[in-house]
Amino acid sequence: MSKSLVKLIDFSLLPALILLVGKAVGILLTSRLFGTSLSIREYSSSLFSVTPVVPAEDLKFITTFSDLFMYIGIATFFSYVVIKAVFFHNTHVKPKLVTALANQNLLKLVQNTYEIYHMGAIALIFTWMANAIIIVNALSGRTFPWLAIASLISAVSITAILLLDVYKEIENIKHKPGSYQWI
Repeated sequence: MSKSLVKLIDFSLLPALILLVGKAVGILLTSRLFGTSLSIREYSSSLFSVTPVVPAEDLKFITTFSDLFMYIGIATFFSYVVIKAVFFHNTHVKPKLVTALANQNLLKLVQNTYEIYHMGAIALIFTWMANAIIIVNALSGRTFPWLAIASLISAVSITAILLLDVYKEIENIKHKPGSYQWI
């Protein structure tokens, strides 16, 4: 297996966990905070042996807030990756920031292009996957439309910032190709 593929698989575990935990926490927290009824049904013949059961009148409410928790989790992770790409990328980190990080013994925050863009690709995929789930839920009437609109605007904004950083990196490579180490 190639080094890049292994790295992509490694980086995909945390976002997948964020999606699953965000959805589950959203379901549980929404049912607890707003007093909606939630029960667990056990099936012995299914792949997932337990399934949450929600009354039809509470389904849209719980689905909306569980989608919201799921999206906030993955969008926070994607924003973290974009912040690392913009501010802590070793090819264009500001010397003043490097000095401040060195004084605080935090130089490990500065990462190379290989690490940042592999993590960025995975975060981008999972963010858009969560966004697709929300849009499908909104189109099928299981989620309120405002969540689909808000998540779409958020995903487009964060993606644009990452793409601007990639463009900046490409311009740096064009102007100083000898200063890059190719893996």
